Amino acid sequence: MDTNIYSAPESELDIVSEGEAQFYVVSPTKFWVMSLGTMGLYSVYWFYRHWSEYRRVSGEDMWPVMRAIFSIFFTHSLFSRIQSRIEEAGLDYRWAPGLWATFYVVFAIAGSVADRVSYYSDEISLIDLISILLLPLMLWPLYEGQKAANTVNGDISGRANSKFTPWNLIWLAIGAVLWAFVIFGIYFLLGFE
Repeated sequence: MDTNIYSAPESELDIVSEGEAQFYVVSPTKFWVMSLGTMGLYSVYWFYRHWSEYRRVSGEDMWPVMRAIFSIFFTHSLFSRIQSRIEEAGLDYRWAPGLWATFYVVFAIAGSVADRVSYYSDEISLIDLISILLLPLMLWPLYEGQKAANTVNGDISGRANSKFTPWNLIWLAIGAVLWAFVIFGIYFLLGFE
């Protein structure tokens, strides 16, 4: 113990460096801004980063890109791996990984079907609104998985990845263009020209 009264106090921070993380770490605010701001495109990157971190730590032979693209087939597996790490670490964290993974798969498929149905219609309908409303429902299970992953990594608040990078801002700008198309499309289709 340092007896110098002028020295900075020492404390353990809950920030995990990227090399130590077992899964992808991201703050709740950044998760939601990136997910909603990119109309859900961030979820592909989110899955990729989780599988990439897991592969690095476990040494397991897998293709994170394919698991990200075909996420509905690998969500249960990812969530169960996060749960296994929670149990191995003896952490007191309760969530329902199988249930949350099932919710994601159901909402992702429902959103995809709604998008396809609305694509073939020239008029705005309830299906278009359902498609938009399904986005936060599809993202909520991923958020629950992220909270569990942050807990495993010892960074519950996700401070290690809470700042927005220039790449994040570029993706948010692309998302803003997509949202503008949706909003203007609805505006013109409803006849407010």
